This record gives sequence, structure tokens and C-alpha cells, in this order.
Amino acid sequence: MKDYLPYLAGALLGVLVALIISTLLTLQGTAQLMLFALLPAIGGAIVERVSQRRPRKP
Repeated sequence: MKDYLPYLAGALLGVLVALIISTLLTLQGTAQLMLFALLPAIGGAIVERVSQRRPRKP
């Protein structure tokens, strides 16, 4: 479960960014759906990759 925490944190950050962008731009329909489909996955992948590149301290 510990290995999934960076991805989950990034996905939650992606959802938050999607909510903010959707509210600011008043997106509806397909644009809003694409935003909520892509940003959590991209955010999770980025945070997971960054956390894997950092050297782990024993």
C-alpha cells in the first residue's frame, strides 16, 4: 500500500487542479470530462515518477 501513496497523492492533486480549472473556465460537457479524465492520471504519474527518482534514505 505504501508504494501507491505517491500516485494517490498526485491523483488527488490532479483532481484539485481539474476542479479549479473547470470552475475558473466554466467548462461543461466533453471538455470538462476530458479534464477530469486526464489530469488525475497525469498528476499521479508525475508525482510517482518524481518520488521514484529521489534517492531513498535507509
